[in-house]
Amino acid sequence: MAIRLTNFAGQNWTITPQALAVNEAKPANISAQKFIVTLTGVGIIDLQGNNPNDWRRETVSIFPDVDTPLNFAINQHGIPRPVGLHTRPAISLDQWAPFSAVSSGFERESGGVDVGFAVDVWRPSTFFQTSDAGGQAVNNIFDGIDVDVAVRNNNATLHRISYHITLIGRIVFLVTI
Repeated sequence: MAIRLTNFAGQNWTITPQALAVNEAKPANISAQKFIVTLTGVGIIDLQGNNPNDWRRETVSIFPDVDTPLNFAINQHGIPRPVGLHTRPAISLDQWAPFSAVSSGFERESGGVDVGFAVDVWRPSTFFQTSDAGGQAVNNIFDGIDVDVAVRNNNATLHRISYHITLIGRIVFLVTI
């Protein structure tokens, strides 16, 4: 079971419409416009090792704030929200590039015992498919990233991991209950 990261030392974002190639047709409307979203930050995990001579391995699920940049773009570019429905914005992805790394670790004095900190691999959390507020199928809805981390030695603590996620896709509206 993954550890859900809920505490952040900081989160940052940018969002901009994706430029068109010279011969590319412009979107039929603003709702078809693709956006480039960048999400960066540092999450506090405070994962302590649990074995004096081996690695503790865990998966950390990072759910950065994507609502704020999407709502900014919706307001900035006049993207119409569905009327009469409770919705939330999401991004249906065409491309993505996540990254994560160790940002802070600590070892209490342990008399020269070996310690280690690792980010082994990162990947998008399982994308989900659903229907948007208009009943159209939407695929590859971004839902955070999973990061496999490790800490060696029960005197060591992996305090923080950083992330940088680039997303390209269309803003869609999902019905909430």
